[in-house]
Amino acid sequence: MQAYAIDAFGEQGSIRELPLPEPEEGRLRLRVAVAGLNPFDAAVLQGYLQGRMEHRFPLIPGMDAAGTVDALGDGVEGFALGDRVLGSVGKPFLGAGTVAEFVNVSAGAVTHAPLSMDDEVAAALPTAGVTALVIADALALSEGQTVVAVGATGGVGGYFVQLAAQRGASVVAVCRAENADYARTLGAADVIDYTAGDVVDAVRSGYPDGIDAVADMHGDAEEIVKLSALIPKGGHLASAVGAADVEALAARGIEAANVNGLVTTARLETLLDLIAAGKVVAPEIHTEALADAAEALATIGSSHVRGKIVVRIA
Repeated sequence: MQAYAIDAFGEQGSIRELPLPEPEEGRLRLRVAVAGLNPFDAAVLQGYLQGRMEHRFPLIPGMDAAGTVDALGDGVEGFALGDRVLGSVGKPFLGAGTVAEFVNVSAGAVTHAPLSMDDEVAAALPTAGVTALVIADALALSEGQTVVAVGATGGVGGYFVQLAAQRGASVVAVCRAENADYARTLGAADVIDYTAGDVVDAVRSGYPDGIDAVADMHGDAEEIVKLSALIPKGGHLASAVGAADVEALAARGIEAANVNGLVTTARLETLLDLIAAGKVVAPEIHTEALADAAEALATIGSSHVRGKIVVRIA
């Protein structure tokens, strides 16, 4: 099969022929139509996850995909050859990813794709959508609350802003000025341009009575600590990038969490129900060809992508 892979951390990588994977017990093989990229994938290629997870070379990046079932491993139920599915690889190691013509995925990390859903939209959903859902749940958002969303127009942010607004929260989107209108289309009630000055000062000035929560999809730890000072006792903070000092915030009466957007069938189906009800739509999607996978991964690693990047394989 054709796949994009690297042989060492930090190298450009290439499109090459690699062996066709055989589905193991509890897994199914997908013929990938579109692979969804996340900043995590770029971090893996640079070796930033060394010591945290096993890596196997040649390393194929990518966690998310939309495609059709090509083969079934033992014990897989509820899926048949030819079914359209979307989901994540669900593996305890890195390197057998989705930027390839075929990939093995865990049956517990995929679900059937709606017939009306394009492959690009399906591939963009799993990790970003689930992470946004987990953050929204961790913040216990409700009607009338104010939440500051740092990284509001990226992949996770594109789903989170919608989920938060749908729950009745007033979202203050932190993003670049050129993405302000986009943030508002997602449901943001207010926008702060982080390139125009200090974000914390802007939040303090605009919300002198404080805020109820902070959702961190992109901020650094120092900025998140400063923003957390604006959250009163009983408030919440959740970070998708490990920036929450859970113990220190708990001492102040703030419930904090460093979330893990683990993709499961149940979480995917929750998101699909929201999409079917018209409560969530796909963020802006940029589609690249497999031949341009290296450039697409470099772009996603820049941390300045609006919406999602996906790679069309088939």
